Parts: sequence; structure tokens; C-alpha cells
Amino acid sequence: MKERSSDLKKLLTGGLHGHGFESIAPPGSMKASVFMPLVLRNGEYHLLFEIRSGKVAQAGEICFPGGGMEDGETPIRTAVRETCEELKVDAAQVEVVSPMFRMTSPGGGDLFAVLGFIHEYDWNYETEEVAEIFTLSLDTLLKMQPLISRGRYSADPGDDFPYHLIPGGRNYPWRAPKRVYYFYETDYGVIWGLTGTLLYHLLEEIKKLL
Repeated sequence: MKERSSDLKKLLTGGLHGHGFESIAPPGSMKASVFMPLVLRNGEYHLLFEIRSGKVAQAGEICFPGGGMEDGETPIRTAVRETCEELKVDAAQVEVVSPMFRMTSPGGGDLFAVLGFIHEYDWNYETEEVAEIFTLSLDTLLKMQPLISRGRYSADPGDDFPYHLIPGGRNYPWRAPKRVYYFYETDYGVIWGLTGTLLYHLLEEIKKLL
């Protein structure tokens, strides 16, 4: 038994050395990455947004270019690839400034956000996923005061959940994680949800530099 324990210790310490923390996401969730694109318009830098088309989930919502990460991709690679596809630009036109944020989406997957520039953009975009694009200057965004609302996620395991296996059964005291929502009202619609959260924290980081 001691020999088996010794072998197991060698196996674990050798095989898992340098493993690091690994994200365990719920089934069906995915890793995604978005690009927060800055473009130059009339001598000012603007942040570019998309309005999702009726052919995709969350139609009509305002978002940044982005999408699911493919096998072997880094968050930056995904953000650039999706931006090139959705805004019909070449990778040479995309300048990455820095990775900015990592957060957990409501679906449980990791969402990464990357900041950068798009140079010589011709205002073209593909129409399968994108209904419209618009920009707001950084000066305008920095002056905006979002409506901030606080809420909680509620757990609903469903009727098929094995309640009989947990203490308290259906009366189990599920935790309700807190969440802060940021709402930016614009002429193009309301920026909120994950995009609102990313926008708020991006602007806070920019304010620190001014």
C-alpha cells in the first residue's frame, strides 16, 4: 500500500507540476472574447458599437464585435478574428492596445475583453450578425452618467433536480449572487448587460489616465 501511495505521489507531482488554475465551466457554456474598437472620426477617437441583427440571439442588443473562442485560440486572436469578420477589415488594420477584462458571463463561461484601434475603417460590416454600427466619442462617453442598478441572480434548478439528495430539499438556501447593471441611454438604444459593464469599467480605467 505504501508503494502504491508513493507511486501515486510521484505521478501527481510530476504530471501536474505547473498545471495552474483551470477554469471549469458549466456544460454548454463557452469562452468568448470581444474587441472594444477605437476609431478616428473628425479628429476625435470614438468607440464603435454594433447592433445585433434579427438573425442572432439577443437581436437588437448593442454589443462589441466578438464571439466564441475556437480550439487553440487566445482571447486576443479571437477578438481580432471576430472583428475582421464582422466589420470586414483586414488584420493589418487592427491594432491591439491591451487585454483589459475577464469576467464570467451569465451562462457561466469566461468572457474576455480586448482594447484596440481600427485604422482606415470604411464603415462596412457583414449583415448576418450586424444590423447597424454606430460610434460615440470618448469625450461624450466620459461625460455620460449611467443609471446603476443592483440586483441578484436567482437559482432555479428545475423540477427534475434531485432535491432529495441535498439538505433541506426544495427549501435549500441557495445563494443569490449580487450583480451590478449599468445602463447608458443613447440615440441608438440602451447599452447595458455585459456591454454596459465592460464600457463602465473601460471608462473608469481611462479616467485614471487623464
